[in-house]
This record gives sequence, C-alpha cells and structure tokens, in this order.
Amino acid sequence: MGARARATILVVDDDPGIRDVLHLMLDDEYEVVEAADGAQALATLASRKINLIVLDLVMAGVDGFAVLEQRRAEDKAVPFIVLSALDTASTAATAMRLGAVDYVTKPFDEEALRCLIGETLTSPAGQRGLARAQRIRKPVVLFVGLDLGVYASVTVLLRRQCLVARAENVFDALTSPSTLSASVLVVDLASLGPRGAEALAGLRAHLPHAEFVAIDTGSLHGIASVPCTVLEGPARVTDLLAAIHGHVGTSGAAAHHYSSRVASVLDHLGAHFAEASVRRLSRALGASTDHLSALFREEVGLPLKVYMTELRVEAAKWLLLEAGEKLETVAACVGLHDASHLSKLFKQHAGIRPGAYRRRVVLTP
Repeated sequence: MGARARATILVVDDDPGIRDVLHLMLDDEYEVVEAADGAQALATLASRKINLIVLDLVMAGVDGFAVLEQRRAEDKAVPFIVLSALDTASTAATAMRLGAVDYVTKPFDEEALRCLIGETLTSPAGQRGLARAQRIRKPVVLFVGLDLGVYASVTVLLRRQCLVARAENVFDALTSPSTLSASVLVVDLASLGPRGAEALAGLRAHLPHAEFVAIDTGSLHGIASVPCTVLEGPARVTDLLAAIHGHVGTSGAAAHHYSSRVASVLDHLGAHFAEASVRRLSRALGASTDHLSALFREEVGLPLKVYMTELRVEAAKWLLLEAGEKLETVAACVGLHDASHLSKLFKQHAGIRPGAYRRRVVLTP
C-alpha cells in the first residue's frame, strides 16, 4: 500500500523567525508551506489544497483579520489557528467570531501547539476545543470597576499566563464577550453602586464557575452571601497577583514573591502610572534611580523604563478599543506628550499603529 498523504499546513506570518520555528516543529510530520502576508496566503489558498492554516494577525498590507473575514465570506471549511502577539481577550473573541478554531498567543509552547494542530486535523469539529482549551488557552481574568493602571499592570505582568480584560461597570461586564470565558472575576465593590450586593449576586449567577475576587472598602453589606476571596481596598497590584495565582495556578509574575521595594514600585505604578517617571518614583520611595532600576529588572525581568512604557501602551489599548477616545485624548490620559509620541511607542511595543489597531481589533457582529 502507498504511503498515506501528509496534511498540508499553511503558515502565515511576516516574521521569518516564526516561520522557521514552525518548519522545524512540523516538517517531519506535515507538508508546510508559508506566506509572508495575507495577500500571499489568499493566493496560496486559491491555488492549492490546504488542510490547516496557522495565521498571524498583524501584518502589513492584507492582515490576518482580512484573511479571516474573506474566508468566512466564502464559507470555506479549512480550519484556522490564530498565532498572534496580540494578547487581549477582545482580540481573541474577534478571531473566534471570524471562524478561528483556536487562539494561541506568542510566545507559545511548542509541544502544546503541536498537539493542538494534530487534534484539529484529526478530530471532528464538534469534539474539538474542550481538551485542548484546558491545555493551551490562557485563562481569562476580567476586572470590573478597577482602575486602568491596575488593569494595565496585571496585563503586563501576566501576559504569558493570562488574558486580562476590563469592564467599567456591571452592565459592561455582563455584555462583554470576555465575560463568559472568564476564569477569574475581580470586582471593585465600590463600583457596583447602592445595590452592589444584588449586582454581585447577578454576576455570580451569570458566571457560576468563575472564581470571584472582591475588592472591599467596607461599604457593601451582603457580600457574605456570595462566595469570593475578599481583598482590602484600595486594589493593589501585588495583592491581585497573589489572588489570581491562587485561583488559576499561574507561574512567573503571579507566583513571585517580590521584595518590599519592588512590590512598592508595582503598587505605586498601578495607581500613578500616567504621571510616573523613574526619577519621581525613586524620590517617592526614597531610593536611588540606579538601585531601583537594577532591583526591578532583576526581580521582574524588565527594565523599569520599559515596564512603565508598556503600562502606558496597555492602558492606551483599552482606551482606544473600549472607550473610543481620540488619539490626542488617549495620549494625555496615559501621560504622553501627544498623539505622535503615542503612535511611536505603540508601534514599537504592539507592532501596529494605534489607528490601525483600533480599526482591526473590533468585535464583529
């Protein structure tokens, strides 16, 4: 009998390093063809039989979203796995709504991705998902009513372990596409209003399997009726990292026991990221800039200045997508000089201009 035909996988990514890694991972088992952008991908799909596509989202010209949209319009059955550096819950929801069978964020676990590809190729569509979701998808942590700086801090510190989303209030939380997939819900009780206990019970009914963490300032009665972990307010980044680790078993940042000095840096920036600088931070904490920067890099794994910039970029992402603010307003809100400064930093850290990011990362009805 002849040898069984190998499945053909199309790898679409503008980073040649990623394409090389996927070749090394998959060439022994599959025929791997590649495309450097969405236009090449669509041309390849039109000219030959492809069994599965591994697709990046952010590429120049025709991006991954456009490929997903066109293939959905054509009602093609070839499965897509999105492999992207965009790690927001709303982006993942968009990709899934456009027909992706799964969403994997970079950097990725090679063995887990290899298993996911094998299962996608061999399992009936109705049986896909649950087992691999438990193995490869990141847990979703949803913040309700917490400050933007706290959200941005946890997003940066847990980006390898979790997807973090933020809702301003209960209504937004109940209508957010991230809510139903939330593993952990973190609620600032002060944001729930005079009927807070009732709102909290409603969230619990809506998410019966999620773990709840409540930030309590002592103003809400009736909280004891809703099972949750209670943290004393105001919300502090280090407390949240420990609570999230306790619920989803994350490694790295969430499980790290920071020194008191670095913990103070993380908590201070969670509350004051927009106006912060290394010099102001060192004065506020009574430490030299060199010592503080060296200690932070050693414990967190990022230069302090880079971390502060990434907080601003994550906050800007939320303001662009969820608040719909103009670029000039977003720049001012995150402590940058102007829209040009925001655009430069955003492109450097997110790989895409803020205007393009807002146009592409939207929820499709």
